[in-house]
Amino acid sequence: MGVTRKVWVLAIALCVAMASPALAQQFNWQQAKGTQLRVLLNKHPWQGAIEPHLKEFETLTGIKLIAEVYPEDQFRAKVLVELTSGASSIDVFMSMPAQEGLKYVRAGWLQPVDEFLKNPSLTAPDYNWNDFLEKTREAMVIEGKIIGPPIQVENTSLMFRKDVFQKYNVKVPTTLDELEAAAKALNGKAMTDDGQPGYGIVARGKRAAATSQFAAYLHAMGSTWLAPNREPMFNNEDGVKALELYGRLLRLYGPPGSENNHWYEASSIFSQGKAAMYTDANSLFPVIEDAQKSKVVGKVGYALFPRGPKGQQGATVAAWGLAMPKTSQNQKAAWLFMQWATAKEQVLAVQSEKGVLGARESVWKDPRGMAKVPADLRESLTVGSKVGTPLWNPPVVAVAECRDAIGAAIVVAIQGGDVKVAANKAATDVKRIMLETEKK
Repeated sequence: MGVTRKVWVLAIALCVAMASPALAQQFNWQQAKGTQLRVLLNKHPWQGAIEPHLKEFETLTGIKLIAEVYPEDQFRAKVLVELTSGASSIDVFMSMPAQEGLKYVRAGWLQPVDEFLKNPSLTAPDYNWNDFLEKTREAMVIEGKIIGPPIQVENTSLMFRKDVFQKYNVKVPTTLDELEAAAKALNGKAMTDDGQPGYGIVARGKRAAATSQFAAYLHAMGSTWLAPNREPMFNNEDGVKALELYGRLLRLYGPPGSENNHWYEASSIFSQGKAAMYTDANSLFPVIEDAQKSKVVGKVGYALFPRGPKGQQGATVAAWGLAMPKTSQNQKAAWLFMQWATAKEQVLAVQSEKGVLGARESVWKDPRGMAKVPADLRESLTVGSKVGTPLWNPPVVAVAECRDAIGAAIVVAIQGGDVKVAANKAATDVKRIMLETEKK
């Protein structure tokens, strides 16, 4: 954490300490009454959970909401087109900072909320910014500015078959070495309902899609995407070791054709009982625990991603959040919506009703917040969101292009090619892409 960020955190902590229930009751939620807000939402579990509550915001504030919902590809395209035009009428939109944050910030399209947070006339005293899990707050900071509050969090974690591990007396991995040993020990063992052999492990292998989950292996091995001077770093010795491990696991102990698997295919294999372990986002637990489709309901354990050889943590912290464009003509009202949607009461509602993984620590300590989430998932998520890294994507402007370049090296690793050569080629490609798309 840099000095500037530390100072900011201390300032916010002081504001929180000064808050009191009496002040909270005095907060004026009606100060933007009569305003109309245009809110763009990605079709997502959080969107589905918060929509039934939007009328409550209108009643509380007197602000009219115009909510538009689009499938993800269409949603991202629409936001990009409108922000690029410079004449957008969007007031609030869902945003994934690690995906588009740097691009949007450097283009000058986002309105940071730092000053809103510090203004007692605009932020309720009981909002409690420090209640958000530490790394989810960090995930919402781009180049030193907070672009908005987090609405949902997920970690790359280890999902494993409790029954299979018990049957074959294998220790649940806590390190990468133990992960490989367990994959080897369980690969080919009977684990389906009809006694058919399964795979030791399954994970994404499909080019760009695999990078977000490979990130956990990369960081646990002790490397990262870029060095402080913004030169590619994932091709150093530890990065190559991570690529070799990821490729070896899927090539030797994973399903054939793993390089074609996105999360949907990998989740299907695991939920049909055909693999002992699955490393991916723990927000996939509703798929794994779907009694209508899954054959492993109640049989799965959720653990923190295994540590690296030097004890490094690899759990990634991927956060969706809310952001507002600089072009919004209703920024105060937009901030009221952003803080209402992420206040403890709303986070508790969407988490307890729909199992959306919220980012507030207090909700994870509330029995109502834990009702729809397995206890070990709660434990691993809260720990992972404190010790993990928000860098599940390369911190670059052209995220999609760089993910594709790195994904090519992951495919080579799975297919048993020369990993060092592939990693260096990916680094050269990433450097070229950054030169073409970044001015600094």
